Amino acid sequence: MALSTEFTELLGVRHPVVLAPMGGAAGGALAAAVSRAGGFGLLGGAYGNREWLARELSIVAKGTDQPWGVGFLTWAGSTSAQWSRRWRPSPRQ
Repeated sequence: MALSTEFTELLGVRHPVVLAPMGGAAGGALAAAVSRAGGFGLLGGAYGNREWLARELSIVAKGTDQPWGVGFLTWAGSTSAQWSRRWRPSPRQ
């Protein structure tokens, strides 16, 4: 059963649940699973390692068609945050 709140309406999710974007722990598979389950999955961008981020962005993009996002430590990842805004997933196979 879904719970309708301002939060769920704003983000387009079924449940008012958000995955904390824990860098290195909240990867693409976990973010996709939370989003598929009706929450808002957040990929932990952490310190902005581009190789890790590129790999995990692809995993979450392929793993769900539901809303998801990326969380960064603002003092540590400004360059990678800018890069992730330009990142676009490959077309689904």
